[in-house]
Amino acid sequence: MATIKDIYAGKPDAKDEVEAIGIDPFIENYVVPDNFNKDSLIKGTSYYITGYKGTGKTALLYYLDSFTRQLDPQTCSSFIFFKGDFTDVKKQELEQLSKRLFSSISIENDVVLDGKDFEYIWRWLLYCRIIEDNQQNNYGLFKKSVCWEKFESAISRIEYKKKKRFLSIPKKVHLECKTMDPSTGTVLSPSADLDFGYSKVEDTEAYRLFVNMIDEADELFSKIVISDRTDIPYFIFIDELEAYYGEENIFKRDLNLIRDLIFSVKKLNQVMGRNRNVVTKIICSVRSEIINSINRFAISKELNKVISGFETPLKWDYNNTNSFQHPILKILIKRIKYAEPDALNEKEIIEKWFPECIHGSDAANYILNNSWCKPRDIVRLILSAQNCMAADNGSFSQNTIDLCRKKYSQDSLDEIKEEMRALYSAEEIDIIMNCLTGFKRVFSYRELLVRIDSFYKNTFLEKRLQNILVDLYRLGIVGNYMSGSYRWQHKGDERIICDNNWKIIIHPALQSALSINNRQDMLIDMKEYKEGDQVNIIITDIKARFAFGYLLANNTKQKVFLPISEISNSYVSDINDYIKCNEKYRATLLKYDDTHNNWVISMKSINAFVR
Repeated sequence: MATIKDIYAGKPDAKDEVEAIGIDPFIENYVVPDNFNKDSLIKGTSYYITGYKGTGKTALLYYLDSFTRQLDPQTCSSFIFFKGDFTDVKKQELEQLSKRLFSSISIENDVVLDGKDFEYIWRWLLYCRIIEDNQQNNYGLFKKSVCWEKFESAISRIEYKKKKRFLSIPKKVHLECKTMDPSTGTVLSPSADLDFGYSKVEDTEAYRLFVNMIDEADELFSKIVISDRTDIPYFIFIDELEAYYGEENIFKRDLNLIRDLIFSVKKLNQVMGRNRNVVTKIICSVRSEIINSINRFAISKELNKVISGFETPLKWDYNNTNSFQHPILKILIKRIKYAEPDALNEKEIIEKWFPECIHGSDAANYILNNSWCKPRDIVRLILSAQNCMAADNGSFSQNTIDLCRKKYSQDSLDEIKEEMRALYSAEEIDIIMNCLTGFKRVFSYRELLVRIDSFYKNTFLEKRLQNILVDLYRLGIVGNYMSGSYRWQHKGDERIICDNNWKIIIHPALQSALSINNRQDMLIDMKEYKEGDQVNIIITDIKARFAFGYLLANNTKQKVFLPISEISNSYVSDINDYIKCNEKYRATLLKYDDTHNNWVISMKSINAFVR
């Protein structure tokens, strides 16, 4: 009998999963969202996969790699992983990916690159990648023609030291451009050292020489694509485009590098697309928050126009599917089935592994509502269950969910904080989280302003609250709530609403990690009042010596307690002579009772009846 510990969980990061476990179990457990158009990436005009962290962009690249090989076993593919600070790649990782050409972009932190245009640098590095791929495939991608040899020679004149399988932007490169003096026939070899750390690199003679060499390579490559391309499909997959808000010059450098890499991918794809007889393509995954960060902190150079024109968004939001037919839950079912010794069908797995209800909600709805409808949520759920006391359970029962809730919540919060690093410093993230921790599950914009004024006055929260809430909504930390209706970014509701009707709600999956619950809401709401405040109440239950009711405020029911001695200044023999159930009254707050979580009220000396 299979238990939760037997389920194929994979890893939160697809690259780690493939390297640690292998490509076969990864592909066998992969699910493609029904609305995703993979043909637009493989054969069409799309170059970019866009989506938020955890939507499965890296996993999709590996899937596309496998899928293209199934279509044509001769297909050649390369993976390039962009990293701002990339450490050495272990030999075993290369062995595990032996069927794929694999390299990384390495940029040292002291290479600042203060220039404004790095598309030439990217085309140089991508040409290096193409040349190396062709050489390792015995010139099976591009024929070793006269034009190819000129192209290879043009790139080889830009000399730099690099480790195998690394594409690095070094501090300096040596440039040598051989020319012939027409009058004497003498071969000249003017050379220069190009320092990429120079403050105005685009103004140096060396940089102009570098640009001329790449322009020459561009012209040659354009001819090669048409005249010397073989019939072997060729793909370059680029992933891990990351930039983290920290040291300002490094952060902006990485944003500018990513921006210009995106433009370079478009330019080379348009050149390679001129040969319609064989597929030659660079496919690049781009995290949505990185695009937002470029628009905010760098000169975007019409980046959105390029992305929107050539992107295939990776989305998993199916608003009309709140059942086990949702593709996210199909991932969970498929991984359970992979672990089951018996050949169960989908219906049998659902009946065996899931209860009808979890905390009063349909099981499928409960799991979906405690996620962001992303594949990584399912991986996190399985890993959380495997790493708690529920590991030996044979189903995702309410007990299993309760046991892993805290771990799942904390891991979810940690990932979102990682996503926030593209927008905020570590200190700013801490302030935002501290403000939300222990606050309320549902709150108004005004209530948040009061909290900030009380505890975070003169911080960036006070100055930039509107923009921060826009970010928190987009990242899935908060949504909107009004009378049982919800709005969430991951369900297709764009932009947060901050008005008197719509309140702000913390995502259910984060409430445990942020120490938030319904009781906390009630305590805070009730303690917003002070002794002596006059309020409206409604009586709901009358006993011989006291009555119960609710304080009517903020559209929430908050308990009040009325002793018979506080009904009138006169002696009261029968409480029913003065108050009735379901009637509204005015009352004065006497004191807050922490033991019973209610306000003790009085009707003395006021006009108690509310007409």
